[in-house]
Amino acid sequence: MIMGETGKPWTDYEVRATVTKYFDLLLMDLGGQKFVKANVYRELSEQFRSRSLKSISFKMSNISAVLVGLGYPHLPGLSPLANYQGSLVGAVLSELDHRKSLDGILESRLMDDLPLGPTDITREADAPLEVITDILHGRGMARPYRRDYLQLEAGNRALGLAGELAVARREQSFLHSIGRTKLADRVEHVAQTRGDGLGYDVLSFDPAGREKWIEVKTTKYAIDVPFFVTRGEVRVSGAAPEFYHLYRLYQFGSPKGPGLYRLAGDLAKSCHLDAVSFEAAPKQHLGVAIV
Repeated sequence: MIMGETGKPWTDYEVRATVTKYFDLLLMDLGGQKFVKANVYRELSEQFRSRSLKSISFKMSNISAVLVGLGYPHLPGLSPLANYQGSLVGAVLSELDHRKSLDGILESRLMDDLPLGPTDITREADAPLEVITDILHGRGMARPYRRDYLQLEAGNRALGLAGELAVARREQSFLHSIGRTKLADRVEHVAQTRGDGLGYDVLSFDPAGREKWIEVKTTKYAIDVPFFVTRGEVRVSGAAPEFYHLYRLYQFGSPKGPGLYRLAGDLAKSCHLDAVSFEAAPKQHLGVAIV
């Protein structure tokens, strides 16, 4: 057995063992099984002998960052943490090759039934301080995607609609609760009534009667996975930042109910925007014959 020393680089053995345990926990979580992460940290610490519980927790969060960079959800409670060694990417990819059941579970979750009837938003949080969006934290490497589950989920129209309805319901309930009944009656699910090209989904109002243009982004995953915005949404948020609000719903469909955080104003100022695709058209090549 290769033993690591505190303050020394992690050995291949330590990295592989930690990645294996992470995936064990991830599959347990997706299967609805309960576990205590601290017990796993202690088990690995005893196995390595010279790695602290804190260092093992940090390494687990590094694994979360790699997974999100590869388009996978991470283990809840282990927020992605950057500044990890390049060899960790290879270890995660190798583990993905051996965990064929993970793809099946994630694909089935894309089709999971959503809660029946209106959904109440049960909790609100501050926006995450940092969300990792690129493998190796934006160092420009190509990403060897199998399937980008985060992007596939973002295209789930049923999930998106359920989130929009939950936000419209919340806005109406809030305005009713403060006695602004007429404003509550004017809350409008504009993505349904006017179409999907306005750059936002719900028209609401603040207590003073000013309009709120609310774009809703919904995920079944943790609070700190990235979301996808369109060029139109970014443009509208920049043109009318005084009206624009993005509501991020997370853990939608969980037993605790969905959570919410909000971003106000220009998305180019409140978010790191990473271009993941471009609209392309061939250039005209003057004087050059293309055969």
